[in-house]
Amino acid sequence: MIFSKIALAITFSPNLINHLLEVKRLKELFNAELFLIHIGEKSDEKYHDLKEAFAKCGFKESDFKLIWENGEAEDLIMNICIKNKIDLLIAGALKKENMINYYLGSVARTLMREAPCSVLFLMKKNEENYSFKKICVSVDFTNISEYTALKAFELAKLENSEIVTFIKEFEIPGLASTIYESEKKDELRVRKNNLLEEEKEKMKIFISELNLSGVNISTECLIGKQGWVISNWVTENNYDLLVIPSLQRKPKLIDRIFQHDWEFIFKELPSSLLIIKSDNSEK
Repeated sequence: MIFSKIALAITFSPNLINHLLEVKRLKELFNAELFLIHIGEKSDEKYHDLKEAFAKCGFKESDFKLIWENGEAEDLIMNICIKNKIDLLIAGALKKENMINYYLGSVARTLMREAPCSVLFLMKKNEENYSFKKICVSVDFTNISEYTALKAFELAKLENSEIVTFIKEFEIPGLASTIYESEKKDELRVRKNNLLEEEKEKMKIFISELNLSGVNISTECLIGKQGWVISNWVTENNYDLLVIPSLQRKPKLIDRIFQHDWEFIFKELPSSLLIIKSDNSEK
């Protein structure tokens, strides 16, 4: 089973019904146990509104467990996930995060960096649904990357996706210092071509060792800044879901000042985003 316990972080937003419908679809797709989490002050009016939303989406009380707490959203959501052994947390996200929130830290950004489980940020791209027919997966040939690729492919098979594209991003050392020196342009072009061919060969080996079948596969090796390049590629090619591995260490204070490569993606989401946390990732 790809995910056995999933949770949706509920907010009273215009997208509440859409998010409930999508999590209902995913619950059925994964045959998973569902938790609905709301952080905020409880009132009869809010509870009535939630019950109406659940009924509108076809939920029965036996379909989910509702957890409603009041306090600091980030800490409470993460603690609830740990306590209930959630393996996929789902939340809505705006396409472009408010710049003030981006630098000060929003709930979503905290979850992206520190969640104890995999996290799916939903961004609706059309009026039909959130289904993931075109999936892009970032790989770098590490163990967590292999785990991420396998999880993404398992999801693609369940979704009957049209295509899964595996992308390896890489930078060329010294590119900034040589690109404007005309006498070195030929040397740079040769170096770029050689590195590109090397990465393509590594990608062939990586994919072949995964023994994937059942979904159309393509691969790309892209030169440029990690996070920024793949984000642009996903946008240009109109993919529904980008899958990346989680950070493999606990964020430090300096990370609040200097961006990690993945944060280029979260600054302006190119699509829905799935961050995979492996079973042996650091907690």
